Amino acid sequence: MKHLKLVTAVLVFTFAFNFSKAQETVKLENSILWKVEHRDFEKPSYIVGTLHFMCEDDFKIPEKVTKALNDVDALVLEVNLSDPKEIQSMQESMKNPIKISEELSKEQFNDLDILVTEITGVPLSTFDSYGLSMLNTILITKMLPCSKFKSPENELTLLATKFQKPIFSLEKAAQQLEIIRNAYPTEFAYKQIMLFESYKKDFNKAITAYNNEDITSAVALVTKEDYMDKNATELLQINRNKDWVEKMPVMMKERSNLFAVGAAHLTNDYGIIHLLREKGYTVTAVTN
Repeated sequence: MKHLKLVTAVLVFTFAFNFSKAQETVKLENSILWKVEHRDFEKPSYIVGTLHFMCEDDFKIPEKVTKALNDVDALVLEVNLSDPKEIQSMQESMKNPIKISEELSKEQFNDLDILVTEITGVPLSTFDSYGLSMLNTILITKMLPCSKFKSPENELTLLATKFQKPIFSLEKAAQQLEIIRNAYPTEFAYKQIMLFESYKKDFNKAITAYNNEDITSAVALVTKEDYMDKNATELLQINRNKDWVEKMPVMMKERSNLFAVGAAHLTNDYGIIHLLREKGYTVTAVTN
């Protein structure tokens, strides 16, 4: 179960940082936590931007996030992995009908085999039935200089349970996995995997920036032009953010919430902070 939750968190991560440089950059204050207020709300809600997985030694939930969760009525995640039905749905949706050897040319398969063997110590044939999207997920877990990971979403779920807070979601697991398949067609998925070493360096720099609460710099590091295309931008970021800023006000009017979403959903002019502000909501950084 823990492994499955980590895989899903990493799947979410693989598309949380793919969006277009063509959009306007919106500089945000240095904070991972944001308060959302409106005259229609009895209590404020909060948004925390996360990196979906980190080394255990690097991970901690800031005190201000713990306080926010304690103060609100509910936790809202991208996907609620505390729901057994979501786990089952995710398991079923992860099944890939096309083998990697069937997706790639012989030359591509051989080149990828060299990379995968170097990273994992086992040949690509070991993962043949997984499909490229799942392989990408497995390789991303190899980017960190550790063997023990933590998922902020999982830790917040445990904390919400401790505080006896209900947990809701913005999306369904099956919906997310369908999006990632459409956003990562074969050629794009192959290209992303082959950029492993470059992405690894930028991702670890992004962790440092994130731990300094500089989410604009963190996101910029992993959204370089090499790591995105127009299709992924539209499907993974723009469309989802627009959908969320329609759902979030309804949820915030019903109760106060802590929304935990990938940090990349917060920045730029299509980020949920900017979109909520455009709708008339007051969104301010929580600095302490």
